[in-house]
Amino acid sequence: MGNQMDGNDDNVILFPGLVDRLVEKGMSSLKEKKYYEALGYFQQSIELESTQPQARYGLVITNIELNRLDEAKKHCESMLHEGIGQYYEVLQVYVSLLVQLGDYQEVETILETVISEEKLPPKMAESFYQLLEFARQMTSSQPMEELDEDIEESNIEILAKKEEWIRLLERGKPDQQWGAIQKLKQINTDEVQRAYEDFLKGKENNPVLKSYLLQILKELDVKGSFEVHKFGKTFNVEIDNLEDVFHERFGSSVVNQLEGELGQESPSLFEMVQQIWWHYLFALYPKSPEPLDASVWAAALHIMGVLLMDDDDMEERDLPARYGVSTEQVNLAVKHMKEIESHLFMIQEDYT
Repeated sequence: MGNQMDGNDDNVILFPGLVDRLVEKGMSSLKEKKYYEALGYFQQSIELESTQPQARYGLVITNIELNRLDEAKKHCESMLHEGIGQYYEVLQVYVSLLVQLGDYQEVETILETVISEEKLPPKMAESFYQLLEFARQMTSSQPMEELDEDIEESNIEILAKKEEWIRLLERGKPDQQWGAIQKLKQINTDEVQRAYEDFLKGKENNPVLKSYLLQILKELDVKGSFEVHKFGKTFNVEIDNLEDVFHERFGSSVVNQLEGELGQESPSLFEMVQQIWWHYLFALYPKSPEPLDASVWAAALHIMGVLLMDDDDMEERDLPARYGVSTEQVNLAVKHMKEIESHLFMIQEDYT
């Protein structure tokens, strides 16, 4: 049975094994290089269990693979601060990130402290000493003009590839567009922002990628309004007002209610429709589903699960009554989820 915490709307009722399954799916997606898919699984996992070490570590590794080094660094810092995961393993990744980001002084400070106060595991001691020596050399022996030259060369290389990344964003396949978004976030120019604007307005571009781009714009603290086209509708989005879909109270309230009915009957079905729900919400993002009635969407997801399992023993027409909502509203909700999934599937087919 799930563990329910009373009196707090943010708490999620956990079903045994659900988080582990989500983490497994995240790891599998990571191995298959489906990085933004892995990111979604790990994010869902920590929504359900914030201290799950594999999910937290998975977020670190996925962000590294996506070249989101600052984001990976933040996740490492929080894991170290909260004491989550294998301390030295996380520390080693964290120090490596600091090296990649060029924060050699911080590397030196951390490792000198750790080496003086801790008894290092033998298998990691050599690595830490090597990183410390490298950091010391970078902070003391390399002339500042050489550092400036390195930075300048790096910036020139990034700018030289800018046109290629913009081209991929405009005309590439979804995985190429995702990679282009990750690369372009390093470049803050008017040309790149215009490319973002065109991508968000483009009628043929993947709605899920648009959701990720909007979240990245939020992370970059971009200001202003962007025109977005999704599922036949065009609307304006104020980046300052965006909210992470995985933290929406409404999404969690639907999952909570669904667990009370479906989670007890069929754990596997409950897990399946949760994934459908979060994927649907993220595809709609930043729009919310209509109506904002948790019972309607819980009933609709229950029916979606029954239809997917082709379970003749369950009377789907009786389900709306179990949730205290009208059949008409639930049918419309089911229809819309099917339409969105069908639309996304056709986009994927077009790119294959």
